[in-house]
Amino acid sequence: MSDKIYTLQEANALLDHLAPALVELRTKYEASARIRELIAVSAAGNGSSPARDRWSRTLARVAELLERIEEWGVIIRDIDTGLIDFPARIGGREAFYCWRLGEPEVAHWHSSDDGFKGRRPL
Repeated sequence: MSDKIYTLQEANALLDHLAPALVELRTKYEASARIRELIAVSAAGNGSSPARDRWSRTLARVAELLERIEEWGVIIRDIDTGLIDFPARIGGREAFYCWRLGEPEVAHWHSSDDGFKGRRPL
């Protein structure tokens, strides 16, 4: 569990910053998977590629976005769908507010034991 415990209001307030970061992360993360494959192919040859600087910038941006999201204290559950958990306290116990990219607001939660399959409306 993160040190940060979110209220519902705090979680919803972060969405304006979190959603664009997740959209960019998803795009760059997909590109980084292709880049890792290209690097492996390049390494099998002479290891040189004119795209190496662009690849490095993309990989660095992925690391930067992941670090920013980690600093916010939220948990990325699935980059492809933008599934995020906000550590919370619900009913006096540890739980998570659950949000997915494209949803207008945080409107679900689950216990720390249930995960996404136990997702319930607030």
